[in-house]
Amino acid sequence: MSSLRWLEAGATASYGTVSEPCNFWQKFPNPNLLLRHYLNGASAVETYWRSVAWPAQGVFLGDPLAAPYRR
Repeated sequence: MSSLRWLEAGATASYGTVSEPCNFWQKFPNPNLLLRHYLNGASAVETYWRSVAWPAQGVFLGDPLAAPYRR
């Protein structure tokens, strides 16, 4: 499934790996960190950057400045 379909359906952002089929856990967002930073007001791109151990192994799509929980 194309990530663009998620964005067309209303998702704010998405992150996916660019090197397959290597499925190292460091390439994927840690859900606990992602939600903690996002709910505390970080932007979407900051949230993904902080929750992925190897951010150079992926690509970010969407609105990088989306921060609906920023105070």
